[in-house]
Amino acid sequence: MKIKGQTWLSYLVIILPISYGLLNYGALPATMATHFSGANAHPDGYMTKPWMVFGMPLLMLALQFFCLTVTRLNSQHKGTAPRFERVVTWIIPLVTVVAYVATIAYNLGHAVDIWRIAISLVAVIFIAMGNYLPTISASQYQQMHRGFQPRPAAWHRLKYWYGYLLVGSGILLLLSLFTVPLVAGVILGVTVVAMLVMSIYGMRQRV
Repeated sequence: MKIKGQTWLSYLVIILPISYGLLNYGALPATMATHFSGANAHPDGYMTKPWMVFGMPLLMLALQFFCLTVTRLNSQHKGTAPRFERVVTWIIPLVTVVAYVATIAYNLGHAVDIWRIAISLVAVIFIAMGNYLPTISASQYQQMHRGFQPRPAAWHRLKYWYGYLLVGSGILLLLSLFTVPLVAGVILGVTVVAMLVMSIYGMRQRV
C-alpha cells in the first residue's frame, strides 16, 4: 500500500472507535475516568462524556496529522526510511483504538485490566520498532539526524543492538503479564537505561 493510502487509512482507524462510544453513549457516566496511575490503575484524571467520546479521537487525529506532516517534511529534506516510517505511521492509531475502547469499557463498568493493556501495548510497539529499526542504513540515519553521525560500522552494530533490545524487552514485557506489575516496571527501567548507554556510545562514535 502506498504511503498516501496508509495515511488516509490511519486517519480512518483513529476516528472509527467513535462508533463504539456512540453505541454506548447513553450508558456512560457524565464524568468519565480517563487517566489511571499505578499498578492498580487507580483513576486520577477525569473528563466530561462529550470530550471523551468525541474529543479524544479528534485530538489524536490532530496529533497524527502533525506527526505525519513532520515526518513527510523530514523525509523530503533529510532522506527517507520507508519501512520504519510505516511503523511510526501506525503507532498513534494503535494507541488510540486500544486506549479508547479500554476507557469506554471501564466506564461502562466492565472489568478492564488497564495495567496489563498498557504493558501489552508498549510491548507490541517495542517489538514492531525493534524489527524495523535495523532496516535503517547509516546514510539514512545520518540524513535524518545531521547532528548525530556515527560511523557506518558503529551504526551497523548500534541498530542491531537497539533492535535486539527492543524486541527482547517487548517479549519480556509480554511474559511479565503473568507475574506481578513490579517486574514490568523493572524491565522498562532497564530498557531505558540500556537505550541511554547505547546512545552515549553512539555519540562517541561520530565520523
